[in-house]
Amino acid sequence: MTATERRLWSAAIPACAGVFLLLLTLDAGLAVTFAIAAGAVFAARQRMWALALCAAGWVAAFLAVRLLAGPYDSWAGPAVLPVLAVYVGAFLIAWVGGRRIAERLGAPAAGARPTLAWPSETRLRLYLLAVLAVAVLSAVLRFRGIMPPLLDDNPDAARQVLRERSNIVVGLLSEAWTLGMSISLLRALTSRGGRLALYLGATAVFTVGAALGASKNSVLVGLVPAIIAVLSVRGAVARPKLLTGRAPIAILLAGVALVGAMVFLGGQRTLAGTGTFEDEFRSRYGDNAITSSAGSLDLSLSSSVETFGRLWAQRETQPPEYGAYSLMFLGSRAEPLVGKVDLYAMTSELSLPYYMNTATFVAIPLLDYGPVGAAFFLALLGLAVGLAERRLEFSTGPAQQIARGFVVYFAVFGIYELYPFIYPTWLALVPGLWVLHRLGRAAT
Repeated sequence: MTATERRLWSAAIPACAGVFLLLLTLDAGLAVTFAIAAGAVFAARQRMWALALCAAGWVAAFLAVRLLAGPYDSWAGPAVLPVLAVYVGAFLIAWVGGRRIAERLGAPAAGARPTLAWPSETRLRLYLLAVLAVAVLSAVLRFRGIMPPLLDDNPDAARQVLRERSNIVVGLLSEAWTLGMSISLLRALTSRGGRLALYLGATAVFTVGAALGASKNSVLVGLVPAIIAVLSVRGAVARPKLLTGRAPIAILLAGVALVGAMVFLGGQRTLAGTGTFEDEFRSRYGDNAITSSAGSLDLSLSSSVETFGRLWAQRETQPPEYGAYSLMFLGSRAEPLVGKVDLYAMTSELSLPYYMNTATFVAIPLLDYGPVGAAFFLALLGLAVGLAERRLEFSTGPAQQIARGFVVYFAVFGIYELYPFIYPTWLALVPGLWVLHRLGRAAT
């Protein structure tokens, strides 16, 4: 960094503080949106790309609440933005602290992007075949006797049938689709020639299998972590620096296209559904692909913030549960100790006359520990995320890089819900990645 650049960046902090204070006198929601956006820029400047991505996601959610009109909008969404920004700020600042702790504990020094050390081709292909066998078994158990929602005329109704007959065993086995997607895509994007075609084909197979449930997240949770990983390593496609050369830009554009496709399919799924919200969605957007996609994007980004606004407005009517919501992912085994709670039932009531659920990653700690306890909870969570993300950032193992991708993805997914504290199925990824790690070490 030149002396001129240092002077410019040293002046940027007070300048941003001044703009924030000016905006605060005009519109608190706009001010906090600007503050998080400035944080994203500073994080990117310090090469904390994952943190910058998460902050940018929150900026997109805040802008969707303020700018995109939808049938679920109310006063609660814009009104809660300053409150939500405090919790987001606690999480992101703690993330920075977690990275600093990881560096002091001996995390690999920052430098050039690492080159991945893969298991031998024979080991890797046998491993992916085993993962595919588990995934196919999960699909047979999950869809026995019913049409997969992706192929059904009414995907939402078919998904509800699946929810009523779901169980933990099938859920854990179904994570094989996610694992296979991530490994195949990462291997494809760090390969050339025949290997590239082979692993792209494997990625397509795992993606189709994951999409049978007609859930956008089931596809994104497998593909996005791999894209995060491939942008963090050296290889035939991914290069050391994020924005040098054409290949990383192509990967970013492919990621944007993937998200765009998911948004479009989400709009089509809502148009094909039945219910009060779906009827309102159709009357507002009709069969227009562009406007329905914009409505789908708004729904994905802002609906959970909107629900949190309604929860915050009624927070005094909800006594703290002191851990029941945080342990919800353990299912019935934890109920004798902490009691039975149902986050989806509560947030769905708040969304009447529609049926929405989740309320960003703040809902669970707020319901468990109150407004102040939620801030401490999210600070601790941010420390854990920062520690793990920095510790794995320069690993040479594909398992570690994919694990980092999942950590970042779940952190960004906090815009919608605190995924790991709701669903236990992600735990199946841990042994799968551990086996991949051991295969690589054995090959070495």
